[in-house]
Amino acid sequence: MAGQHEFMVLAVTYDRPEPRFTDPRFEPIKAAPPPGCEPFDCDGLFGLRCTRTADTLLDAVAEVCKEVLDEHGITMTDLGIEKLWEWSTDGRDGFGATIVGQLLLMASYRARLLGYGTEDLVRFLRTSNATA
Repeated sequence: MAGQHEFMVLAVTYDRPEPRFTDPRFEPIKAAPPPGCEPFDCDGLFGLRCTRTADTLLDAVAEVCKEVLDEHGITMTDLGIEKLWEWSTDGRDGFGATIVGQLLLMASYRARLLGYGTEDLVRFLRTSNATA
């Protein structure tokens, strides 16, 4: 059953220097953010605060990331989690899910930088997690 999910996503590129919130390439998305999202300055980085209806938190995050990439060519790579080693078993839409989303966004972005594609990551997950 679909629920409301609140989250933030950031455009962290790991480039040095990191593109700032004021970078001109963010102007189009600031003028026309995805539905349910509002641009914000996250310590100088470009971010979106979003409220979305979806079956799960991961579904909501994925939908926003796809819309941003398709419409603006910007890859959102971060959910703002700083302490990835923390853990919570609070369900598919809680803090633990946010950590999983953070790890997946980081992994998919960094894998792409190394030449891995989506199918490579799916194959890795299926092989390494064969019992799940």
